[in-house]
Amino acid sequence: MKNFLLLLLAAIVACSEKTQETQSDAYVPDLVIADSLVIDNLTQLTFIDVKEDHSEYLFYDFKTSEFFRIGKSGEIILKANRSEDGKDSYKSSYFSTAHYLKNDRILVLTYALASIYDLDFNLIESKNVDFELITRTGGGSRAALTSGDYLYTFSLDTDGDVDTIVGSEEFSIAYPFMRIRDINIFDTLYTSFIPKETQMAVNPGLYNNLDPIVKIIKDEMYVLFPNSPEMYVYDFPALNLKTSWDLNPGDNYKQTLPQDPDINFDGFLKELAGSQYKAFTFSNGNLLTIYEGAAPQDEVDKLPKEYIGGPEFTEMAEKYKNKTYYQIFKDEKKLWEGFWDINLMSVRDILYSNAKPGEDPDAVEKDMQTYYFYELR
Repeated sequence: MKNFLLLLLAAIVACSEKTQETQSDAYVPDLVIADSLVIDNLTQLTFIDVKEDHSEYLFYDFKTSEFFRIGKSGEIILKANRSEDGKDSYKSSYFSTAHYLKNDRILVLTYALASIYDLDFNLIESKNVDFELITRTGGGSRAALTSGDYLYTFSLDTDGDVDTIVGSEEFSIAYPFMRIRDINIFDTLYTSFIPKETQMAVNPGLYNNLDPIVKIIKDEMYVLFPNSPEMYVYDFPALNLKTSWDLNPGDNYKQTLPQDPDINFDGFLKELAGSQYKAFTFSNGNLLTIYEGAAPQDEVDKLPKEYIGGPEFTEMAEKYKNKTYYQIFKDEKKLWEGFWDINLMSVRDILYSNAKPGEDPDAVEKDMQTYYFYELR
């Protein structure tokens, strides 16, 4: 890997638009490019997972349906398409998520099927599973995560009725969506309900996104629901709730409300008018949270309701939803909140982007794909 070690934020923050500066005498860390990964590939890849020791990375190319194993210097170790027919196929045109397991194995989850591969993507075994991940995201869903001997899932039994459960007045105690499973046989070991303090429990109904963002750090699991601005901390793997705190976002955060089932496409309209947390990560003792902006309600109300996805909807989404806001915390104390002109994402403990601040990653067609790894320092 090629090290850049560029200190960026000192200059960037000074000229960036900021939505809020938290009044604090504490030191606010800078955003730094700590490293980069350059991959010799024409199309942009999706970052799926990373080994615990960072010795290699798992990427996916949605154009070619290929998994990429990438070495720590950016070299392509292996490319494999397992969506096609054949003895090593996971028997689907899509997958929900994929993760490294211990002992040099890779788990690929599709609907009702778990496929375990060696590092050459030779199929070791496939198992039918009796759960369905509750997520709208395919190919890198946050509704499952591996950790040692355990598999976390945000899921429902395959014979369950998710719409009835989610829409109930007793949503937070209706079903234990969060589960810790035995990684070998996928049996449930521990469960937990959605906290009664979340916005989904306070305002029950149907939401487009329910699956929380999860980080497992030693014997704790940090959970942030996309529609609810609180951090929850659980014992891991037992899933006993230890503590929680309000992230207290500023005025640019707009609470997403449940959809009206009698209005066509209302879920998409509610999502357009509300904010959602997209990611969080810990970096050098600091917590960084990431949430998206929201379109003004009066502008959303003027959109044609009979057709979602037209130019008016798309233009509004690009104008407001692509704007990303950040919060920096030390323990539970917010040090800073504001706007950075960069789209940061997180996989496990890696904070990354496919661009530097202020750059448009799609402005020029590239024959090499660069992923920048960031830290707070």
